[in-house]
Amino acid sequence: MTGQIAARETRSASTKRNIRTVLSVSYYLGILPMFRIPALLPFVFATPFTILFILYVGGAGSLLASGLAGALTMSVAQQGLILGADLTGFKIDHKFQSMVVASPVSSFTYMFSIALSELTFASPPVAVLLLIISHSGVGSLAILEMIGVILLTWVTTSSIGFFLSTYVLNTRTAFLTVTFISTLISILPPVFYPIKILPSFLRPIAELAPTTQASILIQSLSGAHFASSQIELSWIALPLFTTFFLSLALFKARWRES
Repeated sequence: MTGQIAARETRSASTKRNIRTVLSVSYYLGILPMFRIPALLPFVFATPFTILFILYVGGAGSLLASGLAGALTMSVAQQGLILGADLTGFKIDHKFQSMVVASPVSSFTYMFSIALSELTFASPPVAVLLLIISHSGVGSLAILEMIGVILLTWVTTSSIGFFLSTYVLNTRTAFLTVTFISTLISILPPVFYPIKILPSFLRPIAELAPTTQASILIQSLSGAHFASSQIELSWIALPLFTTFFLSLALFKARWRES
């Protein structure tokens, strides 16, 4: 009986410690820098909103819906992938990951803490984009579903970033890798433009990017017309991508060898 009480207390203490870790790290690395260095925020807005502006002007407003979906998807995906570059810097330049490995904090808690801080940085552009979408007549239920898509995208790309950070050997390589992957999954696939524009033989390849599925869902929730089979496929595919990459990060990352 005493052993069971001690075990419960140990689990309770572990849960409290993990919660404190998540809140502390996300505050110091996510919230605090936004107030101390507000000049960082324009960089978060820059790329997705620049592409959105070009699409709006070049398409005379016809690509606004897909552009908004793309900007929303990219804002989250970009910050999720940047996690990989930040973690590489913490690991190599500051030896922070070695201290975390030696502590009771698990790899999942560490990854989630940093990922939450990155999501904090993504929240201002995401909030602006959701406001624009809601003012276009999209209902509150659809906005809530978009937030669900955003969270799945965040977990997926954060998992990719964390996995890569445990294998990349230097900080410069990490930033180059993150930039390349961000371009590969956020600009080239049909994220900022409708998938129907692509030739039919390229569509299956484009659908291998989780950001494609996220953008399709956000576009459909915004009122764009897709075949019901396409929407059902995206609702199945995106959680599967999330599960796969999260499992990869948790079970195949080189956590204790770093």
